[in-house]
Amino acid sequence: MRAPRAGQLRVRPVHLIVLTAAAFLLADLAIVWVGAQRDFAFDFTCCYQQAADRAITAPSTLYEWSDGYTFRYTPIGALVFTPLVGLTPDAAAWAWLVVKLLILAGTAAWFARPWGPERRWLVAGLVVTFPPIVHDLVIGNVSTLTLLALLAVARWPGARAGLVLGLLTVLMPKPHLIPVLAYLAIRRPRDFAYSLATIAGGVLVGVAIFGLDPWLEFIGTLREPLERTFTANVGWSGLLGPPGVVVGLALAAVAFGAAVLAGGARGYGLSIVAGILAGPYTFIHYLAGTLVAVEPILRVRPRRLWPFPWLLVAFPLIPLWVTALGAVLWATPRVEPDGEREAAAPPAAERG
Repeated sequence: MRAPRAGQLRVRPVHLIVLTAAAFLLADLAIVWVGAQRDFAFDFTCCYQQAADRAITAPSTLYEWSDGYTFRYTPIGALVFTPLVGLTPDAAAWAWLVVKLLILAGTAAWFARPWGPERRWLVAGLVVTFPPIVHDLVIGNVSTLTLLALLAVARWPGARAGLVLGLLTVLMPKPHLIPVLAYLAIRRPRDFAYSLATIAGGVLVGVAIFGLDPWLEFIGTLREPLERTFTANVGWSGLLGPPGVVVGLALAAVAFGAAVLAGGARGYGLSIVAGILAGPYTFIHYLAGTLVAVEPILRVRPRRLWPFPWLLVAFPLIPLWVTALGAVLWATPRVEPDGEREAAAPPAAERG
């Protein structure tokens, strides 16, 4: 019997689709219900629109936080939201949601493109209904942009990948990007060089616009998450408390070592998993990047993923979910050619 080609589901998909759809629907409904009660566009209204206004009118107050205002990105990151400053808070929140829906539609189409025509709509549906993405849409954060950047690194080797990841890092840095950058430094040094150059160039432009003081204040804010707890934290620290930070770092070190050893699409995916495990805190929308991480599993071993949608519904167990996902990814056979043009190698379905 002829083996199915990589890039196509190797089993009848109906059961996997039904289980995944049911789990995603349940999680999405819970996220939307909670968001409708109190959290809709919370991150946008408390952070981004206000930060853009301050960046224009009073940059020295950019990091003067209060109960109704927090901004954790770089000074030039605030400028991303300046087109929305003139709108009312509600209008700006809805406009931001529309922008992200457009970005998500393009991301889903790009993610699904390498798959066979009969599977593309299923893969695109997986992206747009993925609960961490829905959570990001509801609260108005930027993880949809993170997903797009991580996918770009997977699809584009060389300068373009480095530029995109560097731009994301200099605008909206998050702890879980550090292992990804470290992975590029070791396994894709040319890409990393472009990232580093983009980050350096962005900082220089930012200092020219705002001066040095706001950047020093931004650096000072990096300590803040280590000094408080978050009720929405679904990382190891949320499950175990302070000891969970150590557990997460240890597991992240293992995942990162496996990433460097594996290389290819699996290695890149494991670096994404390592970043999520290493963070001192993890919010649900941080898991958006796992869509890119699991693509090698979807190509050749989709059956191994069937428990994960339901494990995701049990929000307190998400750190176990992420850890197990890394283990399954490590055990997945290599599907791309040898050499470190890793993530850009499309599945065979596209070539055939």
